Amino acid sequence: MHLLNNTCDVYVAVEALCYQREQQVNMMAQPIRLRIILGEDDARKLILPAGISDSIEELCQEVKTNFGVQQDFRLQYQDPDFGNEFVNLTAISEINDKATLKVVYLDMTCQPVRSPTHSFSSSSADTDNTRPVSSSGSSPSTRLSVWPSVFTVPRFSYEAELQLEKANAEFIAGGTHLTPSPKLKSHLLERLAEEIIKFKVYPTDNDLNEVAEVLVKQHPCLREQGSFNGCYGWKISLKYKMANVRTKLRGLGCAEVLVNSLKNKAQDKSQAALNVKKPRRAEVNYCPQYPKGETTDSLEKERIALTFSYRRQEVIQGQPFIADFKSRWPALFTEKEIDKEFLRISTVPLLSRFFYELDLYTPRMMELFRGKGGVAGRKMRHIMVAISKDDTIHTRRACILKSLCVYLNEDHEKLVKEYTNTEANTEAMEQTVMGVYVIHQEGAEPGDDPENIGVLIEGVEVLTGLRSIAIACALLFGLIYCLNRSYPPELKCTFEVLQKIIMKLDGQRLSSKAQFLKNKLMG
Repeated sequence: MHLLNNTCDVYVAVEALCYQREQQVNMMAQPIRLRIILGEDDARKLILPAGISDSIEELCQEVKTNFGVQQDFRLQYQDPDFGNEFVNLTAISEINDKATLKVVYLDMTCQPVRSPTHSFSSSSADTDNTRPVSSSGSSPSTRLSVWPSVFTVPRFSYEAELQLEKANAEFIAGGTHLTPSPKLKSHLLERLAEEIIKFKVYPTDNDLNEVAEVLVKQHPCLREQGSFNGCYGWKISLKYKMANVRTKLRGLGCAEVLVNSLKNKAQDKSQAALNVKKPRRAEVNYCPQYPKGETTDSLEKERIALTFSYRRQEVIQGQPFIADFKSRWPALFTEKEIDKEFLRISTVPLLSRFFYELDLYTPRMMELFRGKGGVAGRKMRHIMVAISKDDTIHTRRACILKSLCVYLNEDHEKLVKEYTNTEANTEAMEQTVMGVYVIHQEGAEPGDDPENIGVLIEGVEVLTGLRSIAIACALLFGLIYCLNRSYPPELKCTFEVLQKIIMKLDGQRLSSKAQFLKNKLMG
C-alpha cells in the first residue's frame, strides 16, 4: 500500500509538471498582455504578440525596448500565496496572461525614464501621457533608446488583427497565403513605419530587412511566394513607405529630415548629394526638434541665462586663474561679449556709456589739466602734446585717460604700458598684474599707429588687436567686473572715478579725492 501511494504521488507530480509545461508552451504561442508598473502613478500595458519570453532576461529586455528604460532593474510579480503582494520574479512560469509586474530599479536614486510622446503614432505599449522632459515640454523627435536587438511588430487595428488571425489559421491548416488588400497593406506599412520612426527616420537596409522578417515570422500568412527569403517585397515596400513618410515630415518642418532638403545643401542641385547630413555613428537624436513652445530666440536667451549664472558662480566661488578661465570660456574674451556680460552684471551698457560720458567731461577735464601746476601739471602738458600732433577722437580719449591718472596722483604708466616690438613678450609683460599694453614698431615716430594694443591680466594677454587705447581701457574696466577682480591698488582712485563719475555706478558714495574732482567737473 505504501509503495502504491508513492507511485501515485510521483504520477501526480509528473502530471502537474506536464500541465505546467503545456501552459508555458501555450503562453509562448499566444499573445500575452501584461500590466507593467514603471513607477508611482505610471502603469503601462505591454502586449507580447509572440507570447511570453523564454527567460526573465529576455522579458526585461522587452520592457526596456518598449518603454525606453535605460537603468538596470528586477521584476516583481503578485504572488497569490501572499495575498497578491509583490515578490521577486524568479521563474517565467509564475507569469500568466494579464499579470501585473512591477519594475524595481537597482539604483534607488534613479527615476524611471519616461518614453517621449511621439506625434507620429500611439503604440499599444503606451497608455498614458508622458511627463515633459523639460519645463517647456519634450520634442516629438527626442528618443530614449537605440534600435532594439529584437524588433517588436506593433499591434495593428482591431479589424486588421482579425483578418491576420483568420489568415494565419488558414495558413497553418492548409498553407494558404494571404494576398492583402491595398487597404490592409497600407495600414500594415503605416503602423510599421510609425514603430520604426520611434528609433530612426533613416533605417538601413538591414533594419528594414529585419522588420520584414519579423513581420512574416509573426504573421506567416504574409510570407511571399517566390521570394528568396519570403519577405523581400515587404522590405521594398517599407523602403518606399519610409521615403514617403520622410517627405511628409519634411513638409511639417521636422529638423532631422529638413536638414537634407535641397535648400540646405549645395546651390548646384547636381551636387546636392555631396553634402548629405544623416546619422553616421548610430546617433539616436541626430537633429532633434526644439522643445515644445521654444524658438531659436527663446532658447538662445535660456542658454545665455544658464551660461551667465554658471559662469558667475565659477568666477565668484572658484576665483580661477585667468589662464584657466580663458581656456574654459574663450568666447567671453571679445569686445562684443565683454560689453554684453557687463550689461548683464550691471544693467548698464559698457562702451556706449563709457565714451559718451568721457567725451561729455572732456572739455572741462582739459581745462582742469591745463590749470594744474607743479610736477603733475608738467606731466599732463607733456601727455597732451600728442593732441596737437594728432587731434583724433582716439588720441584725445587716450590723453584724457592718462592725464586723469596723473591728476589723481597715480602713475599713468601703470594703466598704459608701452613697449617696442623688440621688447614685446618680455618678463615685464609676463609680470603685469593688470593693465593695457601698447606695442610700437622700433624707431616709430610720435603719432604713428601702434603695432598692437591689448589687455594684460596676471601676465596673460586676454585681449589683443584692439582699435585704440581708450577702448582697451574701457574693456579692462569691464573685465574687472566680468572676472570679479579688485581694482589695482596703485590705480584705485582712477578706477573709482571711472566707475562712479564716468559710468555713474554707485556715484553717491565717493572718496574725498573723487568727490573733489566731481565738484570741479560740475563747477
